[in-house]
Amino acid sequence: MRCALLALLVTVACAVTSAQPPAQPTGLSNWSFDEITLTNGAKLQGLILRELPDGIEFQSVSRPPGRPTVTLTSFLTKAEIADTKKLSDKDRESLKEKLAELDPTGEGERKRMESLELVPADWPEKPGGAKLYDSDYFTLVCTGTEELTRRSAVRLEQIYTAFTRFLPPTVKSGRPTKIMLATDPGEYRALLGGAQVLNPAVFDVTNNRILCGSDLTRLGTDLQSARVHHAQQLAGLDRYEDGVRKLYKGEELTRHLKTIAAEKKRVYAADVNNGIKFDTATGKLLFALLYHESFHAYVATFVYPPLKPEEVKEGKGTGELPRWLNEGLAQVFETAVVEAGELRADHPDKERLQRAKDWLKLKNGNALVPLGDLLATGRDAFIASHADQKAASDRAYLSCWALAHYLTFDRKLIGTQEFNKYLTALNSGSDPKKAFAELVEKDLTAFEKDWHIYLSRLQTNGTLAK
Repeated sequence: MRCALLALLVTVACAVTSAQPPAQPTGLSNWSFDEITLTNGAKLQGLILRELPDGIEFQSVSRPPGRPTVTLTSFLTKAEIADTKKLSDKDRESLKEKLAELDPTGEGERKRMESLELVPADWPEKPGGAKLYDSDYFTLVCTGTEELTRRSAVRLEQIYTAFTRFLPPTVKSGRPTKIMLATDPGEYRALLGGAQVLNPAVFDVTNNRILCGSDLTRLGTDLQSARVHHAQQLAGLDRYEDGVRKLYKGEELTRHLKTIAAEKKRVYAADVNNGIKFDTATGKLLFALLYHESFHAYVATFVYPPLKPEEVKEGKGTGELPRWLNEGLAQVFETAVVEAGELRADHPDKERLQRAKDWLKLKNGNALVPLGDLLATGRDAFIASHADQKAASDRAYLSCWALAHYLTFDRKLIGTQEFNKYLTALNSGSDPKKAFAELVEKDLTAFEKDWHIYLSRLQTNGTLAK
C-alpha cells in the first residue's frame, strides 16, 4: 500500500522518470516550490511541511494546464530521499498562503456564497424583479435564483481580484461597472433596446455597463433546490452532532464523530459535484462571457481609460488599449483558471489553437489577418450584428487572440514600461505600425514570421514543440 501511495505521489508530481523537474508552461502565475529528489531519480515539487528525524512530510503540488491545482500529502523516509532543495523563508510563506487559498472541496466557495449580502433590485419592466450585489469593482444585478446570483458574484469577485494582480489598477476614482445578468432571452433583448446584436454579452462603454444574457432559468432553479437540500442535510448533521457530544465520551464519541464527519464529507462532495455540473453548463454560456466583458470593463475603467491625444501628450496617462489587443486579451482570459486569487492562463484554448494552426496552412482557404492590417483594426470589426458579418468578425477575433497570446506568454510585454511607452505613442497619434515595431524591436515582416513559427510550435499544454 505504501508503494502504491508513493507511485501515486510521483505520478501527481509529473516526474515519474524525469531527472529534472517538469517544465512549467509559460503562464502568469508560476509558483516556486521546494524540490525533493528521490533515490529512483524522480523529482517532486511542492512544500516541505515538516522535517522529522526519520523523514519528511511533504505536500506535492501538480498544476495541470487548464485544470485546478492538485495536492497530495505523504511521508517520505530518509531512505527514499536523495536530495532536497528548499525555498527561502519568504518564498515558502508565499507558497503556504497560495496553497491555503485553494479550495479543493468547494466548501470555501460555498461559505463565501453564504456570506454575501444580496438586496432586492429593479429590472427593466420588472420592479423588484432582480437581486443586487455590490463590490469594489462591479455591481451585479441578476434576475436568476439566489443560488445563481451568489455563485456568479463569487466568481466575479475572483476574476476581478485576479485582474488586479495581472494589471494593477492605476485609476483610484474608477466607478464600479454595473453588470446586468439576464437569465431569459426576452430579458436580454429588452436590455439591448431592440438592437440586433449576435453577441450574447456586450460592454457598454458609455454607461460603464456589461449586458449579458443566457438561458439559465432551469439551471438556476435546479441549483437552488440542490443547495437547499444540502443545507438541510448539514443542519441536521450539526444537530445530531450536538446530541452525540452530550451523550457519549471517549472512544464511543470518537466513533460517532467519525461517522458524522464522513456523512458531511459526502454532502460536501455532492455540493462540489453540483458545482462541476454548473461549471460545465455555464463555462461558455455564462462565465466565459462575463470574464471576457469584465476584462474590457476593468482595463477601460481602472487601468487604461480612454484619453484624448492632447491629454496623453500632457502626461495624464497612456490612454486605452488598441481594440485588437483589448479583444485578444479578453479571449485569453475568458478561458483562464481562477484560483488562489490568480489568473492561470497557462494553456492556449484548444479549439482556437487548432484553428490558428489550420489557418497558418491556409486550410479551406482561411488565413489569419495580416499583421499590418490587424494593428489597424478598429472597433467595428468585432461587433457582429448580422450573420454575414460573423465570419469576418471571427477571423479578426482569432487573429487577435493568437497575437495577444504570443505577446503575453512568449514575449512577456504586456504591462511593462516598454508597453506603456507603446500605448502613449499610439494614443498620441503615432503610426500604429511604427509604434508596434518599436515595442517589439523588429520590423513587422520579421516579427510576423516569428509569431507564426511560435503558433506552429505551441502545444495545448502551453509548451513549445521542438
